[in-house]
Amino acid sequence: MGWYGTLLLAKPAEGTLPACQGVRQAFGSRFVTPSVMPMFGNRLGLHDLGGGWQRVGVRLFNRERLRLAAGVQELAAVTAAPVLAGWVSESSCVHLEARTPAGVAVSVHLPNTDENCGYQHLDGRPGRVEPHSAVEAFEAWAHEAGRTPVPETISAVVHGTWDESPFREDTVLALFAALGYPSEREVLPVVDPHDPAFGDYDLWSHFADISAGGLILAAEKGWVLGPEHDVTPMEQDYLRFEDLVWGSVYGGGLSRDELIAEYEQLKSRWPDPQSSRRRRD
Repeated sequence: MGWYGTLLLAKPAEGTLPACQGVRQAFGSRFVTPSVMPMFGNRLGLHDLGGGWQRVGVRLFNRERLRLAAGVQELAAVTAAPVLAGWVSESSCVHLEARTPAGVAVSVHLPNTDENCGYQHLDGRPGRVEPHSAVEAFEAWAHEAGRTPVPETISAVVHGTWDESPFREDTVLALFAALGYPSEREVLPVVDPHDPAFGDYDLWSHFADISAGGLILAAEKGWVLGPEHDVTPMEQDYLRFEDLVWGSVYGGGLSRDELIAEYEQLKSRWPDPQSSRRRRD
């Protein structure tokens, strides 16, 4: 089973990319950490690329919706710097969106062919782009970012085939390097989202997330659901706590001690979540 998520490259005005509200609203809140993907280490986690630039891997909760192109455009406007994001579908293909404040815009699918990839693309799939134009646009992106690109490597990425790489996230990282971001420093989380001190919140927030996501899907499909499908007060509280945790993973939110205090209040209000869930069911 491959990885689904977005690899984001940007230059936040301050703090870290995971702490940027615009990032969470457009790309998701489930950032990669060593405890989330132990088999991969933290290679898709937060990295400092120097000069204020950062990259991070992020996934969606059920209640979140990807806004890839719009999110990239908005983040470029807010940060006044180029932004590049790659949505990876099961490590098999990528939808790249790049924007700059000066107006450079690139939308390309990797592999860059007309062949049907067979994967659902949450923000639509771009058609084939003339490779020379895509390479020139990526070079312009890098120059506006103040970087020195490697055109040959960019061209190899754009011309790549289905069999070139076993993991498409590696292709995105190779593109980042070719745009002038080869050096990096891993940034470790300050909060572990699976800290035992937070008890079993992730179990109950998972159920709540499914409920909230189901309501959003129903609204998108035009389905009419009865009140029994509404998110309960307990579920709302668990989702609020989950937001606090994931908004703090890489700093910019609450401390571990503050989150523990929040969790104790949550447990005080809902001492038996299993019983509360049975009453809902």
